[in-house]
Amino acid sequence: MNIIDPVIARKVQELQAQLPTIELGGKLYYIAEGDLVLEAAQLADYVDHAANVEPPSVPSGPGGEGLVGILEDGKIVRWPPGFVITYCVLRATFPDDDTYAMARAGMMAATRDWEETCGVTFRHVSELDRSTRRPEGVVFPVIHHDARGRFVAVAFFPSDPVEKRWVLVDPCFFSPSLRFDPVGVLRHELGHVLGFRHEHIRTGAPPVCPQEDRSRTIDLTAYDPRSVMHYFCGGVGSPDLKITEVDVEGAQRVYGMPLSRFRMAA
Repeated sequence: MNIIDPVIARKVQELQAQLPTIELGGKLYYIAEGDLVLEAAQLADYVDHAANVEPPSVPSGPGGEGLVGILEDGKIVRWPPGFVITYCVLRATFPDDDTYAMARAGMMAATRDWEETCGVTFRHVSELDRSTRRPEGVVFPVIHHDARGRFVAVAFFPSDPVEKRWVLVDPCFFSPSLRFDPVGVLRHELGHVLGFRHEHIRTGAPPVCPQEDRSRTIDLTAYDPRSVMHYFCGGVGSPDLKITEVDVEGAQRVYGMPLSRFRMAA
């Protein structure tokens, strides 16, 4: 990474010292905003927009907003119409059958909730669950990854490169003391997969909530403090991480009505 501006270079060094990291596939990644995964080469762009970065001592949840979309070249980022978002749950990465079964069931419930919200389709390619490495033939794998509690789960955006398209779950996801509903955590992360940003970055959110870069975003609805995409912070948000009526409104602005609402012609 070649950074010419000495001020940016210094800020990147500060971020590298401050942000928690994970290693996946022999590559180092930085965790910002609780569930945003950045490569080292992305830090120079990120540091210009980061309003604040939580120090490692501040606990963070799975993330959230009522909804906020992503803009690229003035257009909303989304999956193509009719595109089937396929995934598998890599059994080999999970410590036992129980955690694998919990992740698998949680994904089925969370994907169903989004399919009942708007016009998207997920498909679990179960025969690829037995793969020992990231398989071709799915948009993303669900992987158990011990990040030592640096996050509960992390995901990706539709515009992310293929090599960053995964949903990672930390062992704390399976803990009885987890303060969030596990299915809700997956609902939240799948919101990112669909292209939705965190709700708490909006001006109506409590000022104690973590702030993020709002460039290249678009407000799809009014601010929703109960959104599935909102952190549990400042006395608002919900540990259930359920999809609200405002979330439905925003999701349907991007993806249309759920397919179950249509009668298909023969």
